[in-house]
Amino acid sequence: MTDLKNEGRDEEAIRQNNWENKTINIASVIHDEICPMLTYMLHDMYWIEKFSECSTVKTRANQCIDQLTNAMNRCRTILLDLPPNDEGPSLTESLDCMISNFKKISDITVSSEIDHLINQLGGEQQSVIYRSLQEALSNVSKHSHAKHVHVTAKIMLHQVQVRVEDDGIGLGSGDLSPAFCIGLKMQKQRAEDLAGHFCIQNNSNGVGTKIHLSFPIDSNLIYL
Repeated sequence: MTDLKNEGRDEEAIRQNNWENKTINIASVIHDEICPMLTYMLHDMYWIEKFSECSTVKTRANQCIDQLTNAMNRCRTILLDLPPNDEGPSLTESLDCMISNFKKISDITVSSEIDHLINQLGGEQQSVIYRSLQEALSNVSKHSHAKHVHVTAKIMLHQVQVRVEDDGIGLGSGDLSPAFCIGLKMQKQRAEDLAGHFCIQNNSNGVGTKIHLSFPIDSNLIYL
């Protein structure tokens, strides 16, 4: 009987791992490949619209900007439609998997404070937490030159608090590339969708960067 129970647990672990890997792969392709390509094309269209002296070209550039913006919004919707759910691992399990994968591909050490109460949040709220941390860790890996990053996702005083703090080189003007700016705008929009707040700033001690996302747990999207 014990062997059967253990076998069942192993099959469940494999199922959850496969589900999570498929979700991560889809999200990674959209986030790391498709969105940057759309962003660079959008940036080029803005440049053409601004500097072209031909009215026909300007009109066509504006049409392309509208289409690319719609495509970016569609990508954002798809990412939000890939939250951890009852058929897969919990949000905290998914975040643990994300952090574990980050450790495998990066020399940056990670510490975390993950509150299991976030598993009780609504699906879209969980998705915002997951995607925001995914993008934040991606930016830390690519831009920060940090040695350590601390991840927080918890509920305090009826507010969901999500923070990512690193000890890297900090945020400078050189980081404000079109892709980076679009990413920040998407995170800000996610927070506003939940009547929340998003900000990114250098740490007060002058070392590293802090990303902070917060939103109320009593929004209409929650079903606690």
